[in-house]
Amino acid sequence: MKNLINISSLDQIIQKTALAIEDGKKEIFDISEQARHDYISYDQELISIKAKLTIMINEVDKLEIRSKMARNMIKTINEHFDEFTENDIKEAYALSQKVLLALASKRQEEKEYNERRNELERLMRNSVEVIKKSEILETKVSVALEYLNSSIFEQIEDIKQKKDLSIKIIEAQENEKKRISRDIHDGPAQSLANVIFKAEYASKIIDTSPVKAKREIAELQEDVRDTLKDIRKIIYDLMPMSLDDLGLVPTIKKLISNIMETSNIEVDFNVFQSSVIDNQLTTLMVFRVIQEAFNNIVKHSHCKHAKIDLHISDIEINVVIEDDGVGFDVMKTTESPLGFGLYNMKERIEIINGTLEINSIHQKGTTIKIRISNN
Repeated sequence: MKNLINISSLDQIIQKTALAIEDGKKEIFDISEQARHDYISYDQELISIKAKLTIMINEVDKLEIRSKMARNMIKTINEHFDEFTENDIKEAYALSQKVLLALASKRQEEKEYNERRNELERLMRNSVEVIKKSEILETKVSVALEYLNSSIFEQIEDIKQKKDLSIKIIEAQENEKKRISRDIHDGPAQSLANVIFKAEYASKIIDTSPVKAKREIAELQEDVRDTLKDIRKIIYDLMPMSLDDLGLVPTIKKLISNIMETSNIEVDFNVFQSSVIDNQLTTLMVFRVIQEAFNNIVKHSHCKHAKIDLHISDIEINVVIEDDGVGFDVMKTTESPLGFGLYNMKERIEIINGTLEINSIHQKGTTIKIRISNN
């Protein structure tokens, strides 16, 4: 009886701790969102500052030329003083003074723009670091929360055998949630906000400018179609129905077909199959990693051709994905907030005890090699 009371008390403590962690998780999320908002704001201001700085540099260059001309004029006057009237001398000195003051003012503005540009670049780096740390911390907090919210008896049972796999699965789930959240936030959510704005604008001008309103409505319809397409893609990404119905190879073929229809990338798919994959989790993870790899290829590689070789034998599954794109710094990208796609790929492969190798060379493309046991 005493043990039951102790366990009950422990459960209450765990529940209170879970509530506190949940509040902390919300605060971490708010910090992350604010950092993203700040990054976008800094980026927009930086673009404006760079444009102004370009104009300012041109103005300073012009004023420096005028200043040099003014100095030459003063030098000429000093050398031939008797040939100029008093009024000519006054005007020359006044013009020289005016140019010097304007040049000093513009140089000061250029200095301030340069300082603000450097400050914005520093703030953007800080925002990226905050996003990176908050994303990692949010995943760790979510993992802890999952364990605390589960029954204490479930945690005790076979904990040594289940702990590592459970943590990996939960981390993968949390990263998947964040990926979906980012996809919705950056895609349909922003598109729908734009749709609302255009609809409001069209309703305001429909009486005074019906032709313009019709044009806005036509654009609005196109935006809605694009948004619907994005939503359907997100739904498909969540769980491609053909994977259960048709199997891995036909689903990959469908993925590649969609890529070639919506981009300018040619993809070659080679299959070498002497066995089948019996484990559904392995099938799903293999497809997800291939899907994530091609998402990265479409978004970032700027390649013209890609190739995927899939080998399925009784012993293991091997996947090799190659592209002829611009390449990237693997270590730097993996450690940055922009490398969550690579992180997710690595996590998925580790869940099924596989290995992932990524090699990339600047302007020479990228090769991804995956090896998974098929026992």
